[in-house]
Amino acid sequence: MKQKKPASAQRDAAILSKTLLKLATPRIILRTVVIALCIIVWVVIADKIIDFGKQQDYAALETFSPQLVTYLNSINNYIWWGLILLGSLILYFMVSGWLSSSISKAAEINPPQPVIRNLINSLSQEGKDVLAWAWRDRSEPLKISNIHEALNELRNGRVSKLVQIQEQQALLSSSPIPDLTPPLAEPDIQQNN
Repeated sequence: MKQKKPASAQRDAAILSKTLLKLATPRIILRTVVIALCIIVWVVIADKIIDFGKQQDYAALETFSPQLVTYLNSINNYIWWGLILLGSLILYFMVSGWLSSSISKAAEINPPQPVIRNLINSLSQEGKDVLAWAWRDRSEPLKISNIHEALNELRNGRVSKLVQIQEQQALLSSSPIPDLTPPLAEPDIQQNN
């Protein structure tokens, strides 16, 4: 049975999500433009490769083997489409690597102080607690990755987990901690008489 999240957690998640979208919009637009340009350029290049392949004539190789020329003419289309497929895979991995790197770099950006101030002032106390929990490295200012982690944790019930942690800490501090160290054994001294 799934627990219903409190209204404040849903409101805080919406605030965090809106802040992340506002911070990420310029990078999303840039990434979309770069990927679209790469695809358009590759389609133009692929079209030129296909046109080049259609113009290929292997008649000069007839001196080596007429069967070779017949075979090459029969697979000519597949050769050039194979080249396009290989180029597409290379382009995919290059763009994918660039995109992953771009996302990783963006996660380490420190948002402007006015954005952080507005975000913190808009959150409920529970949302602030989750954001504080996600901000582990207090030697650095808040990063986009901290806000993203706070959003994920808020959606996954971190508020109730933090309440449980506080209750358990209170229980542990109010009850005496038993001494679990074993008693020291007395040295066995033998007397020679």
